[in-house]
Amino acid sequence: FVDQDKNSSLGGNSSIAKHLMCMTNRPTLIVTVGLPARGKTYISKKLTRYLNWIGVPTKEFNVGQYRRECLKIYKSFEFFRPDNEEGLKIRRQCALAALNDVRQYLSVEGGQVAVFDATNTTRERRGTIVKFAEQNGFKVFFVESVCEDPDVIAQNIVVSSPDYIHCNTEEVIEDFMNRIKCYESSYQPLDEVLDRDLSYIKIIDVGCRYLVNRVLDHIQSRIVYYLMNIHITPRSIYLCRHGESDLNIKGRIGGDSGLSPRGKEYAKSLMKFIQDQNINDLKVWTSQMKRTIQTAEGLGVPYEQWKSLNEIDAGVCEEMMYEEIQEHFPLEFALRDQDKYRYRYPKGESYEDLVQRLEPVIMELERQENVLVVCHQAVMRCLLAYFLDKTADELPYLKCPLHTVLKLTPMAYGCKVESVYLGVDSVNTHRDRPEVGILGSTQKCLSSMSVDLLVQKHVLSIYVDGVNIYIIHPFHLNDVLNVGIIEGVVALCDR
Repeated sequence: FVDQDKNSSLGGNSSIAKHLMCMTNRPTLIVTVGLPARGKTYISKKLTRYLNWIGVPTKEFNVGQYRRECLKIYKSFEFFRPDNEEGLKIRRQCALAALNDVRQYLSVEGGQVAVFDATNTTRERRGTIVKFAEQNGFKVFFVESVCEDPDVIAQNIVVSSPDYIHCNTEEVIEDFMNRIKCYESSYQPLDEVLDRDLSYIKIIDVGCRYLVNRVLDHIQSRIVYYLMNIHITPRSIYLCRHGESDLNIKGRIGGDSGLSPRGKEYAKSLMKFIQDQNINDLKVWTSQMKRTIQTAEGLGVPYEQWKSLNEIDAGVCEEMMYEEIQEHFPLEFALRDQDKYRYRYPKGESYEDLVQRLEPVIMELERQENVLVVCHQAVMRCLLAYFLDKTADELPYLKCPLHTVLKLTPMAYGCKVESVYLGVDSVNTHRDRPEVGILGSTQKCLSSMSVDLLVQKHVLSIYVDGVNIYIIHPFHLNDVLNVGIIEGVVALCDR
């Protein structure tokens, strides 16, 4: 399966590997274990999406996809027979290629977690992966899915295998059941005694029971916590913003104003929409702000208030118009345009902060069935980014208009989205991504400011040999460096 020679393509320098093994914050290799049609790829994709959403760079490596790219056309289960030498050779090559890419991602490209999605059903195979990880200084965490429910297995076969795009259901199930038999004879599940030194979670019968062994660090504990909260019960999640507020009409951000007349009309339309959906056991969540509470009260059903769902805190910019922010805080305005996700309002929050605040909400959404979340623009963007697997760069610009409900229905490997406009006019609060180059707009902002104002804002712009150099107050240094507004800082001053 893998060349164990220390000079092989998968090996690493032994002295470097020993040094890395002593480090705490090493990259993590997650390895799936289990027979086909046990939901391993479903778990891998959800876990990858979650870790990326909370800011942990993660990538999935599906060995089955490597095989499909190599073979192009799948013929039958015969390929997976244990006595098919040609099939074994191709599968080894695909696994080797995937591990090489894992090493490249974790060691060179700056990834923090790689998910190696394959059956990995034998102790020998898993031992080889552990040695590969040790050679390269990676931690290993196994995720095994065990399931004997024939209905769940049949459902996984039908919905999850790209090998059977043009086959009918009966043909698919027959061939795939034979494929499973090819693995069953050699399958060695993770064992409490024989594998007691390994770090792993065993998920039994789609989350009916769990076995967790040797969780060694924060990342592994987050993985376990997440996997113990997800389920596959069919459900829908409804996301919407509050009705139009008085401050929305005035073009002011944040605040805690009540609904406008049109906002109250929307609340009535939302009630009718929810009633027409005929949803069993619907739960309604709101923030602790007036506009979401007033919207939910119109539904005539019980609702829960979550402080975590409050709108992003704009700090000193609360209840200001964007034009006022640009006038009174031109540098802040420019910095936010440069990196809207990580920019933090003075005495307020960033989108990155908001994602961390919303993690408990996501966990509870994963545990629940049908839920309506009445929230705010920035909050809805963060929740939507999680379900739709959007990047940090895309997240702050997702369109979440007023008086529109998004119905999210989790599917096998993604999420179906239906957008329903409820027919009540409202203002448009969406601000598009700036078209002008960010650095250019920032320089324009700074060049339009007087020297006195530049000093007041702790920024002084000067020219040295024709190159624009910024001298920045130490208080703002981290913010400026984090967003990359300058290529270098040549001096610091206390003004």
